[in-house]
Amino acid sequence: MKGGVLMFNKWKQKLAIIFSMILMLSAMALAPVQAQAANVNISAKAGIAVDAQTGQILYSKNSSKVLPIASMSKMLSIYIILKSIHEGKLKWDQRVHISDNVAKISRNKELTNVVLNAKRTYTVRDLYKASLIYSANAAVIALGVTQAGSSEKFVNEMRSQVKAWGITDAKIYNAAGLTEGEVGTEAYPNTAKSAENEMSAKDVAVVASKLVNDYPEVLKTTKETNAWFAKGTDDAIDMTTHNEMLSGKDYYMKDYNVDGLKTGTSNKAGNCFTGTVNKNGSRIITVVMHANGRNKADDRFANTQTIMKEVYTNFKPIRYKKGAQLKKATSFKVPEGKTTTVKAGISQPTTIWVANKQSKQSIRFTSKQSKKGLTAPVTKNQKIGIATAKVDGKRITYLQSEDAKLQVLAKKSVEKANIFVRMWRSVVSVF
Repeated sequence: MKGGVLMFNKWKQKLAIIFSMILMLSAMALAPVQAQAANVNISAKAGIAVDAQTGQILYSKNSSKVLPIASMSKMLSIYIILKSIHEGKLKWDQRVHISDNVAKISRNKELTNVVLNAKRTYTVRDLYKASLIYSANAAVIALGVTQAGSSEKFVNEMRSQVKAWGITDAKIYNAAGLTEGEVGTEAYPNTAKSAENEMSAKDVAVVASKLVNDYPEVLKTTKETNAWFAKGTDDAIDMTTHNEMLSGKDYYMKDYNVDGLKTGTSNKAGNCFTGTVNKNGSRIITVVMHANGRNKADDRFANTQTIMKEVYTNFKPIRYKKGAQLKKATSFKVPEGKTTTVKAGISQPTTIWVANKQSKQSIRFTSKQSKKGLTAPVTKNQKIGIATAKVDGKRITYLQSEDAKLQVLAKKSVEKANIFVRMWRSVVSVF
C-alpha cells in the first residue's frame, strides 16, 4: 500500500509539471506581439517607437511610467493652436499683445526664449515658429493666452484634449513645460512651485501622432534648422534648432530624413526627445525620456538613432490598400440574402509591421460575427463589422486599444431573397 501511495505521488508531481508547462505555453501563445528589436539598448529611463499612422508599438521600455516631459509639452500646446487656426478662431497674421509677466519670462536667461517686448506685437506665425524651432517658452505661453483668454483657461483646454484622447494619467500645469515657479503669475491656481508637466512615453507618442496626422503641416516648421525672429529690431535673433538629428546637424543620419519633432530639457525631466522619420514611405514616431548617460547633452539623440535604426533594420511594414480583403475575416453571413455570404474589405489603408523573417502569410485577421448574421439587404460599402489582426497567432500591441480595430465594409450589395427561397432554406435547415 505504501508503494502505491509513493507511485501516486510521483504521478501527481508529473501531472502538476505537465499542467504548469501547458499553462505557460498557453500564456506565451496569447501574449501580445510587441515588435521590439532584440539588440536595442538605450540609456534613457523610458522610450517607445510606434507606427505614426496606426499606433502599432515597435519598441517599448518603461513606456507607461509617468515622468516629467519638459518642453515636449509644446506639442500639445501647438496642437491646440493649430486646431484653433483650422477652425478660424486664430489667424496666422493675427497680432499678439504681450503682457508684462510674459515679457518678464522671456527675459529670464536661465530659460530658452526669444525676447518679447510688451510694447510690441507679434504675429501668431512668429510665435508659433519660435515655439517649435527654438523652443521659446514665453512665446508658447503668449499663444496660449491669446487662444484661450488666460493661461489657466488654456491649461484647461490642454487637460480636456488629452482626456478626449484617452490619456488619464497626465499632469498638465502650463503651456511651456516649465516648473510653476518659473512662469510667475501664469501658474495654474493652487499648484506647487515645483510642479511641472508629466506624461508617460506612451502618452507623449499619442500626442505626437495626433499632431502629425491631424496637422502634417507642422513638419514644415519642425524640420527647419534656422529662422529669424523679430528681424530688424533690437531683439532680433537667428533661431537655431535644438534638434541635432536634422539635416546638417551632429546626429543627422543619411537615408533617415528626420523632420521633427520636439526636444525637452529640465532638471527633473533630464534630456528628452520626440523624433519622427519617414523612411521608404513608412513614418514612425520615437520618444526617449531622461536620456542622461555619460554624454548627457546628446544621449537623447544617440538613443533615438539606436531605436530608429533597429526598427527599420529588423522589421518591415506590410501594407494593405483600402478595400483589401482580409484573410480569415473576408466573409460575413447574410442568412436572408440572395447570396448567403458577402466578402468584406477594410475601410482604409493600414500597415502592419512584422519581423524580417516573417511574411504577409504570418498575418491573420479575425472578426466577431453575430450568430444571426447580417440583416438583408446589405449595400456595397456598408459598415458590417470590426476585424483585428494577429501575427503568427499573437495579438499586436497598439498605443490605444481602438487602434487595433479595423472597420470592414461590404464589398458588394446583397439583396434580400424572396419569401419562397427563405421558406425553402428554413425547411432544408431542419433536415
